[in-house]
Amino acid sequence: MKDMSKKIFEKENQAEVSNNPRHQNKSLTQLVSLTLINGNRKNEFKSIDLKNNYTSISSRPLVFCKPEPKLKTVTTSSPQKQSPIKPKQVDTQSNELCKLINNYSEPILDYYLELNNQTPKNFLSNHTVSSNLRAKMVDWMVEVLTSYKCKDQTFFLAVKLMDSYLQKTSQKHIPQDLHLIGVTTMFMACKFEEIYPVKLQIVHEKIAHKKLTKDEIKDKETNILTALDFNFIGITVLDVITIVLSILNMNQQLYQITLYLAKLALYDYEFVNNHTYVQIACSALIVSSKIVEQIDQSLSSEVVIPLIVSTLKMDNSDAMDSANKLLNLAKGFDKQYPNLENLKKFSKFQLSDMLTTQP
Repeated sequence: MKDMSKKIFEKENQAEVSNNPRHQNKSLTQLVSLTLINGNRKNEFKSIDLKNNYTSISSRPLVFCKPEPKLKTVTTSSPQKQSPIKPKQVDTQSNELCKLINNYSEPILDYYLELNNQTPKNFLSNHTVSSNLRAKMVDWMVEVLTSYKCKDQTFFLAVKLMDSYLQKTSQKHIPQDLHLIGVTTMFMACKFEEIYPVKLQIVHEKIAHKKLTKDEIKDKETNILTALDFNFIGITVLDVITIVLSILNMNQQLYQITLYLAKLALYDYEFVNNHTYVQIACSALIVSSKIVEQIDQSLSSEVVIPLIVSTLKMDNSDAMDSANKLLNLAKGFDKQYPNLENLKKFSKFQLSDMLTTQP
């Protein structure tokens, strides 16, 4: 009887369990690297022409969110006994994401548009801080927050907090104060956005290099919160970009270049002072669509640009005027800010490869 049980046990254990299925998820539309553009094509922009023959569309475009097909699992065939545990089918998140976008994108965007009037304006007028010094601080924020692997949203929030504080504070600041303000707003943005924010000890030792004490940073944080009336509610440029790309289902094609242009726009005090966050986002989206069109022929700016403008409920002429100003800023950025290299250093491509200026 023992021998019979032993044989049955050995026979049961001869079955092989199939290997875990391997999934291949290759996107049909890869992110575009501008360094791949060679000199064979004329990649020059003198201006972006607004064509009057755009097809008229409704004030709210359709949601171009197409669910991806479910991935098929591949299992190895074997004459042996299969494992009773079936591999779990891995569904893409596209279906759930599309449902969320369809249900909530319109009220979210409408809420963003309501908050658009809170964009900081004339925030350097009461201080002796120059626009070039502010640009250096923005460039340093790019370096610090990228080095500590913070989210893109953390950068945009830090810049917004700095500008909003300078606008609302009754205290007049001198250039030497900007270091403390910039360090503190980065620290605050990290605590607001990051799961694991940068610790105060690290800010004191590594970021401020012990030139600022912990008490100074905490006191300035209290001062900023008081000036803002503890109100963090608002939008950033990235908030607007993200919701528009989600609605149009063009995140893969346009996100990286649009992100680069949006960061670049925040360097320039004059551009930021004359445009709202929605206008800046719209400009970055329009310019990026014109750039990507030269690389990805499946994208037509004549179709995409009217959708962007109508989604953000902007006037065509105003949108194109802002986009042309951003384009000129991008083309002349190296000349205007010759020593600010962190945006190019920490980006995946060089925008100057595309934006060549004719004499």
